Order: sequence, then structure tokens, then C-alpha cells
Amino acid sequence: MEKEEKIVVVLLVMAVASLSVAYVTFLPAYDTGSTQKLTTMSAIGDEVFFEGTVVEKHLTSTGNHLLLDIDYDSQVIKVFIPDNAGSDDVNKAVSENDRLRIVGIVDEYKGDREVVVNNKNDVTVL
Repeated sequence: MEKEEKIVVVLLVMAVASLSVAYVTFLPAYDTGSTQKLTTMSAIGDEVFFEGTVVEKHLTSTGNHLLLDIDYDSQVIKVFIPDNAGSDDVNKAVSENDRLRIVGIVDEYKGDREVVVNNKNDVTVL
């Protein structure tokens, strides 16, 4: 191989490597397929999504966290939105009987399953 051909090969390899690193680094988590639909088999720590209707909402007396009860497949799912995740903004945007799409992490609080939302953008009014 000539010197120029070796340089071209090295540059091509570097370009492919750079594109690979950029793809892995900047690919958003929700595009990887890691978020699954909420089911009875969803485990604590799973990132899930679901759609349902707001049955009840209220802010906690301490901490200004938002608690939502969502009717999903004939069962009530508790949703917890911490103050630092935009609970006040979600509280203003959401009303009872609104249909929502929720993305969050399955957790357990006092023996009950709940979905914890980490960002106000993970709550969408449909």
C-alpha cells in the first residue's frame, strides 16, 4: 500500500470511530427502547410508561410534592412527582378527568406500588 492509501484508510477508521462514539453518547435513553409499558409484571426500578385518566390529585402537606391517582386498565396507579421534578407546574397543567401519558420509574412506598416521575416533561396531557 502506498503512503497516501494508508493515510486515507486511517482517516476513514477515525471518522467511523468518531461517529460511533457520537451515536452512543448523544442517543437519548427513550430511543433505546428501555422504557416499557406498565404491567403487573413491572419490577421496582423499571422505567415504564402508561396512559390513564386522573381520578384525584393533591399536593403533599410537606415538601410540595404532587400525588396523582390515575385510572389505568380498571386499576388506580399512584404517581409521585417530587417538588424538584416540577410538581407545581404539573399541578397547574393537570386537572381531574384529564387523560395523561406518564413516564416514570416503578417504586414502592409503604408497601404500595407507585410510579415516580423525575421530570415534568414526562407527564403529557393527551
